[in-house]
Amino acid sequence: MEIQDSINVAQAKNVLRGQGLNAKSSLSLAKRLKEEKEFSYARQILAKARQEELDDPALRLKLAQQQALCTYKDPNLPADERFDEGRRILNEADSLETSVNQETLGLAGAIFKYRWEVFGQMANLERSLTYYTRGYQQGIKNDWGYTAINAAFVLDVLAALETASARSAGGTSESARIRKQQAEEIRRRIIQELNDLLQSTAKAQVEGSWWFWATLAEAHFGLGEYKDALKYLGKRAELKVPEWEFESTARQAAALARWHFGPDKTDEFESSEAWQVLRTLLGDNEAAVRQAFFGKIGLALSGGGFRASLFHIGVLARLAELDVLRSVEVLSCVSGGSIVGAHYYLEVRKLLKSKSDHEVTRQDYIDVVKRIEKDFLAGVQRNIRTRVALSIVANWKMIFSRDYSRTERIGELYEKEIFSRVGDQEEQAPRYLNQLFIQPPDGPPGFAPKTHNWKRSAKVPILVLNATTLNTGHNWQFTASWMGEPPTCISSEVDGNYRLRRMYYQEAPERYRDVRLGLAVAASSCVPGLFEPIVLPELYPEETVRLVDGGVHDNQGIASLLEQDCTVLLVSDASGQMGTIENPSSGPISALLRSNGISMSRVRETEYLDVDARRRSSLLRGVMFIHLK
Repeated sequence: MEIQDSINVAQAKNVLRGQGLNAKSSLSLAKRLKEEKEFSYARQILAKARQEELDDPALRLKLAQQQALCTYKDPNLPADERFDEGRRILNEADSLETSVNQETLGLAGAIFKYRWEVFGQMANLERSLTYYTRGYQQGIKNDWGYTAINAAFVLDVLAALETASARSAGGTSESARIRKQQAEEIRRRIIQELNDLLQSTAKAQVEGSWWFWATLAEAHFGLGEYKDALKYLGKRAELKVPEWEFESTARQAAALARWHFGPDKTDEFESSEAWQVLRTLLGDNEAAVRQAFFGKIGLALSGGGFRASLFHIGVLARLAELDVLRSVEVLSCVSGGSIVGAHYYLEVRKLLKSKSDHEVTRQDYIDVVKRIEKDFLAGVQRNIRTRVALSIVANWKMIFSRDYSRTERIGELYEKEIFSRVGDQEEQAPRYLNQLFIQPPDGPPGFAPKTHNWKRSAKVPILVLNATTLNTGHNWQFTASWMGEPPTCISSEVDGNYRLRRMYYQEAPERYRDVRLGLAVAASSCVPGLFEPIVLPELYPEETVRLVDGGVHDNQGIASLLEQDCTVLLVSDASGQMGTIENPSSGPISALLRSNGISMSRVRETEYLDVDARRRSSLLRGVMFIHLK
């Protein structure tokens, strides 16, 4: 299935190719692109518009502000780079030290709030509060409470973190009490002054803005005045509110509830008035409320060969019994985890293409895993790795073709002996990644998991198959939409290597627009020294990409879950703990292998410590880490 560009994306591409567009029209196009979450194109359009000589200072500032916003939200840029660049653009246009412009201050506050969400440093949250507070001090009516309501939110987050820290030491926090009081005072001022606006000459203007009503509702929600909050949220029925604006409001309210109740008090939250407000707002959709409260759930299946694959089947079986698999939105797979992960994805794809959301049951997922148990074992028993060398035709092909290796051969066998057992009427045809999208029967045309999943009970998962690029040493991802190196796994502060940007299949050279699923799984699982790298010549100009086992870079697959903004991580780690040796061999090969094992063990431990630190700092709302010890 080829994804067609929207009208706005097509226009953006033409403008970037040289088609003329004046600054005001560029601003309008960027706004439409933002509504489609096409921040990368919007950023580039605004950057091009700012190269013009403009006499209007207000227009110049507006272009810079919107470029800064689209820059810090652009998922195609490394996290540290997009935050730093967004701040630089703002600061050049309107000095952050002296600015009294509420839009500038609000954007600066947002940049540092997002920095905290990614990096977990409290200093970023404090700095965010400083900018929001300065915006609030310029007057609530001037920006309809935007900077004020965000200042109150950040105060609540800081108060919750300080309360948790003090409680763990057996005490209380006076600072947290003061912050809560300040947040309450700000919200009461917002309610008073926005109601004054409704009595003023600005009434007609503010009544037609969803953000005005959303801010008023959030102020009441934060004060626990839920009936008033629901009254203002009900204005959605009178206004044509874009889905993304409505989703943003619901997520902000759920985040506020999470900081008020605490992520561990699920039962208390689900019996509260806050729950009822969100449930009413979302049309009695409990799945949407839970997703907004807990966030995105990701499942990582580690490397470790067929041993890992069989281990993961047991984990999948237990998650199916607990009815957790329906909530998984991202499936990150490495090496042996990719073999079984791809098999699981095909089975779930078959299920979700055949049943509407309300028809999918816990038993469906249990049945999926039971089929995988039987079919995967039958496929493995076909001695796939031994048969790589037994095909005379394949061996001759390897001899006479530089583009065909044992790794490509094992990818073909994965499809033939394992993936073909999924009875989805596609088992006899080659399986191509760009044809593996899932279109639920009750979903909108062109179903996109990132956009449309949040209201579903049975989530449509995004499959990520992880390999490692020998060229740069970075993580390489295969998905149904693209292949390439993700930006957020790279820190430009310590990594000076270039990035092989994500290549969407429809824009790739002709020979790479159809990539076999088996090839991607083989790339993820080709252990160096046992299998040749997967070679992708001329995918990029003057570049020959070589891929090896994803476990070389990240054997647990955690980085891809974080890159996809997952806030609940389920990690099935079958890599196994390195054993103790009383008398290590002094031979060079033995020492080399042992040293590599120590290095991998250290990476595994560091991965776990990073996840645990994120959980303790509340950046993650839940963690499951099952491993062999």
